[in-house]
Amino acid sequence: MNKLKNNILIKNIFILLISGAIAKIIGMIGKIVYTRTAGVNIVGLYTLITPTFMLIISICQFSFPISISKLAAEGKHDNKTLLVTAYFIGFIIDIIMMILILLSSRTIAKMLHNEILYKAITSIVLILPFITISSIQRGFLHGKENMLPASVTNITEEIIKIILIIIILPIAVLKSNICAIIAMILFNIITESSSIMIMNHSIKKYLKKDKVKANKKILKDIIKISLPTTLVRLISSMGFFLEPIILTYVLVKNGYSTNYITLEYGIINSYIIPLLSMPTFFSTSIASALLPNITKAYTNKKYKEFNSKLLKLIILSILIGIICLGAIMLFPYKILKIIYKISFGVNYIYLIGPFFLLLYMQPALSVAIQATGKTNKLFYVSLTSTILKYLVLFISGMLGFGMNSLIFAIITGILVTTSLVLIIVLKEINKRT
Repeated sequence: MNKLKNNILIKNIFILLISGAIAKIIGMIGKIVYTRTAGVNIVGLYTLITPTFMLIISICQFSFPISISKLAAEGKHDNKTLLVTAYFIGFIIDIIMMILILLSSRTIAKMLHNEILYKAITSIVLILPFITISSIQRGFLHGKENMLPASVTNITEEIIKIILIIIILPIAVLKSNICAIIAMILFNIITESSSIMIMNHSIKKYLKKDKVKANKKILKDIIKISLPTTLVRLISSMGFFLEPIILTYVLVKNGYSTNYITLEYGIINSYIIPLLSMPTFFSTSIASALLPNITKAYTNKKYKEFNSKLLKLIILSILIGIICLGAIMLFPYKILKIIYKISFGVNYIYLIGPFFLLLYMQPALSVAIQATGKTNKLFYVSLTSTILKYLVLFISGMLGFGMNSLIFAIITGILVTTSLVLIIVLKEINKRT
């Protein structure tokens, strides 16, 4: 029995790693095509609204991939009732967010010192239902340890996105910068729809044909898991949302032009951070596969097994990170030229790169927190990290450190978050040994 479970686990990790690697490579190709087709100005403007986009997505996803995965893995509820209840919660959140976006889009654009962006922010309302359904289905399939359909969709989404970028984006770019940004946002409708169709086909075999309604007990269980995790993400997303607003405010006050801020912010968040973050897909993929397994080990009080798997995951994440980061730090100009056809931003790589080794540990530590049911503590971790991060951004910006203020803030966020989460995990392990 244990051998069978290990085989399933190895198979799931293999599927996630291979599909993740393929999706990452295709995604990188898409990123190259996008940056070259759109140009630096459009990339910079799109990057400015990305924090707003991510904040909205974080709210609408309501941590469904985690809560539905956990509940589906436990098998205590009827599968169809679980999904229907999740859809019910998701659509209520979507409707509320649609109204809020429509009311606040102009205000957000003004705060970003780019009023033309309000149309792009408004267009986000159209993609919300698709994001919600997709996130619920992914969580369900992961909980059932059926990683293949969701992994396939990661690849198909990237392929479809590249096709759309090649065919539609050049036409949108010719019309205007804002049309190009709106097109990039609306591409999500097509990519998420394709994922929903693929995953829905696999989900059918787990469902009975009986008609069901949303269940209060399941609703409470979903909220109990999702709410604290979403609050944590909301704090991080809210901080990310405020990031360009604070940065623009302090730098404009120090005499920097909005064009310079848009350009440099685009370089850091669209080129440098994605490049340095690439190794996290390995640890995230393995962590996603291990979540049901580690949760069961902890629930069944098999603490030695829990500790062993967690330690292996952390070590593996760091080793992969060292190899990837080493290559980036040794050949930054060549890698930037090959991937993006640019040679600027290397100074940012040298400043921030070494601290990303700590970031590569976070997916493993996050799994441990979820498995031990200590997600409520992540709220305080995220709150502390976000406050300190953007306090550093504001103070260093006002002191005249320019765009390096953002780098200092990012480093602060990585150090504080990883340190606090590690302390929580170590305390929990010590209690059980």
